[in-house]
Amino acid sequence: MRLSDNFLLELKSRNDIESVISSYVTLKRSGRILKGLCPFHGEKTPSFTVYPDTQSYYCFGCGSGGDVVTFIKNIENLDYLDAVKFLADRVGMDVPEENSYDNS
Repeated sequence: MRLSDNFLLELKSRNDIESVISSYVTLKRSGRILKGLCPFHGEKTPSFTVYPDTQSYYCFGCGSGGDVVTFIKNIENLDYLDAVKFLADRVGMDVPEENSYDNS
């Protein structure tokens, strides 16, 4: 199923990456970025970085990175569409049905 760019933009804007990730990882502000211990591998020194300006994250320890959908996909062990549905449920959005788009 192909989701519209407008739907994905709205989904991501309603699911602020700082808010989503902070429910899984304790984040500490360091200037314009946030840092914490990576949830994807064991570490003692924070290498997991969240960039609120670009709504993305990256771990300098294991190389995991991406946007809010990628984070939920990885942390919850979901496929892409299930991660989208998870985030849509989180903010009360309906995921468009496969044939509900307008072809006119």
